[in-house]
This record gives sequence, structure tokens and C-alpha cells, in this order.
Amino acid sequence: MLEEGKLIKEEDLPYEGVRGIPHIREAGNAVRRRTGDWRIFRPEIDRERCVKCKMCFLMCPDSAVSWKEGPEIDYFVCKGCLICASVCPVKAIKVVRDEGPDRR
Repeated sequence: MLEEGKLIKEEDLPYEGVRGIPHIREAGNAVRRRTGDWRIFRPEIDRERCVKCKMCFLMCPDSAVSWKEGPEIDYFVCKGCLICASVCPVKAIKVVRDEGPDRR
């Protein structure tokens, strides 16, 4: 029996029935996995409409949006949650279907 307030070690967690299903066991480690393969839709930035407000960069939960001269999306990490598209004040991020095995 687990005492209240005690944490279970990860190696003691049962993962029966989930073999082969990708799962992240620790927070903030999406950059070490190819989580971009999970998505169905991907964000694409219209650079002419972008006003460089950095909302997409600030709100991305997986740090898939980096900032150089403007926003850059790391499709290796991007899971397709599309939070970036929903927070863009000028709708410069469009949502497109991500199809096929040769996805970015």
C-alpha cells in the first residue's frame, strides 16, 4: 500500500498492456524522442503575416518552436498540439494535414 505523499519509483510502475505504445515517463524530455511522428496535423508559419510577437515560442509546451530571426518549428519534436496556431494573434500559423512516412 502506498503511503500518502510518497512517490512511486518509475521502475515500480506497471506498464502492462501498453507495450509498443510511446509514452513519456518524465517531464521535459520530448526533445530526446521523435515525438513529431505522433502528429496528424502540423503548423506552418506564413512568414509574411508573422509580426514576430513570440507568442508561439512562449506558449509551445514542448519547446518545438525556437527563435532565430523569427519562429522556427522543430518538426522532430512538434507533436501537433497546435497551441501555437491558436495563440497567434494574426493567424500567421496555418494548420495542414501531415501525411505519409516522409513527414518532416
